[in-house]
Amino acid sequence: MKIYRAIIFLLLITLLGCISGRMYNNSKSNSKIINDTEYYQLFTEATKFSIIPGNIKNAIGLYNVCISKYPDHAAPYYQLSGIYMHAQDLKKAHDYAKMAEKLDTLNIWYKINLANIYQFESKYDSAAYLYEKIVKISPTLENFYNLSLLYSQCSRNQEALAILDRLEIDFEKSKEVFMMKHNIYNNLRKYDSAVNELKLLIKYFPEDISNYGILAEYFAGIGRNEDARETYIIATEKDSTNGLILLSFGDFYMKNDNSDSAFIFYNKAFCNSDLSEDNKVSAMVNFISDKELLSNESDRIEKLLKCIGNSRNDYKIYSVYADFYINQQRFEEAKFFLDSALIYEKKNYAIWEQSIMIDNYLNDHEDAIFKASECIKSFPQKPIPYLLKAYSEQALGLKDSAIIDVNLLLKLNPEKSVKVQAFNILAEIYRIREEYYLSDKYYEDILSIDPENLMVRNNYSYYLSVRSEKLDRAKELSLFTIQKEPNNATYLDTYGWIMFKMGKFLEAKVYIEEAIRFGAVNNAEVLDHFGQIMLKLGKCNDAIEAWERVLEVDSTYNIRKKLVFVKDSCR
Repeated sequence: MKIYRAIIFLLLITLLGCISGRMYNNSKSNSKIINDTEYYQLFTEATKFSIIPGNIKNAIGLYNVCISKYPDHAAPYYQLSGIYMHAQDLKKAHDYAKMAEKLDTLNIWYKINLANIYQFESKYDSAAYLYEKIVKISPTLENFYNLSLLYSQCSRNQEALAILDRLEIDFEKSKEVFMMKHNIYNNLRKYDSAVNELKLLIKYFPEDISNYGILAEYFAGIGRNEDARETYIIATEKDSTNGLILLSFGDFYMKNDNSDSAFIFYNKAFCNSDLSEDNKVSAMVNFISDKELLSNESDRIEKLLKCIGNSRNDYKIYSVYADFYINQQRFEEAKFFLDSALIYEKKNYAIWEQSIMIDNYLNDHEDAIFKASECIKSFPQKPIPYLLKAYSEQALGLKDSAIIDVNLLLKLNPEKSVKVQAFNILAEIYRIREEYYLSDKYYEDILSIDPENLMVRNNYSYYLSVRSEKLDRAKELSLFTIQKEPNNATYLDTYGWIMFKMGKFLEAKVYIEEAIRFGAVNNAEVLDHFGQIMLKLGKCNDAIEAWERVLEVDSTYNIRKKLVFVKDSCR
């Protein structure tokens, strides 16, 4: 506790020294010498509260007392400006900063604070005006550099260049100055001058190989590809293990449609360089995000992937492996790496969700339920784990558990698409239980929030037709689907079957034939429907032919007895 108090005391002394307006040219400061004991006590107490977490309101209150009693003292305004800036209340931060600078015009920190706020407000001219005053008080490299940067942001490029030229004379050579001049010349489209600044950067800082990379990338950006290639070659000759240069050289070749050369340098970067694992992971994420590249170069990208490193306790490495295999639809391998990532990182929700989805897709429902349960403990407000858990519970016949999880999910008021899937689970469970009132209710609930959901319209209408119930509603639902997708064999079959159940056999025949024509030629259920329609139309031979075709398509289809019976009846 004594140490803590000592630290606060030192901080207070430092703050009082900085804010009293005496840091530069004390004799000319507009601030009055503060010797009022009450002011010091108020200000010191306020500053102590501003340092201690959780006491900002007390600090604000005491600073305002200071201002009300001593309105001519700048320091409380400055402190309040900082507090409101931290709270992202830009207007109050601006107002207090402006007042502090007005009361003490020679305090550099007050001017810098107000200039920074102007920059946040994109008022670069006002910030530059203040920095013109700042450099007169404190002509440092940093202040001149900031002024040149502001001039550049105001498109006062010639003034910015004049300052930078002066800095090159008055101060040691600076990377920042070279880069600033380069950027200004580039903005002015003086590309040769921009190149020259980068060459000077290399001349004065030859040990920094990354400067060659900056020049090479700039050459490539302005279309001087041969200069870019030569610069890359020089860089790699100087340091053949610089991973970032090798990676950049590979990108250069890839952008110029030379993938073979690109992967030579990618391989060097990934497998034989000083490239960090974080940079490898970042590069691999870019490769995986480029769908065209991933499609064309999956084998070579996988080889790079295997060079990422041996730090297998880093979940990010496992995650990037998983992303690659997911994109390749190699889900078993993706599952392994996601499971491995979760060993080392359990607070990353995205990994949990991805892993549970993969388990669900692979029908590893027990693992999906376990992971979803663990995920829910850490992320109880995320709806997707409840949904995936309910899917797996439904698949395993754990209907009561699925209903419980869906209801927990619905309490979170999820977005529309998630709610639709949740209602769909409930509708299906209650349909299987033959609790048709509830099943129909949830299908209707789905359509009330997503009226154009064709899959639900089709399924719901088909289930109604199977039960021979609400056939007018079934027809309405199904007609909508075939109007939207007139060549969809599944939707055509449903509508045809509804016509059959309504006794409209000729219409039923037309739509089932259309379903067969548009892809259901090997669908046992559709062929069975056609056979039943033919039988109703008195065309026994066509019915028999259709059912024999059913058994060719699916020998396990439950139709043999009916086929024998019809054959006997038609003789």
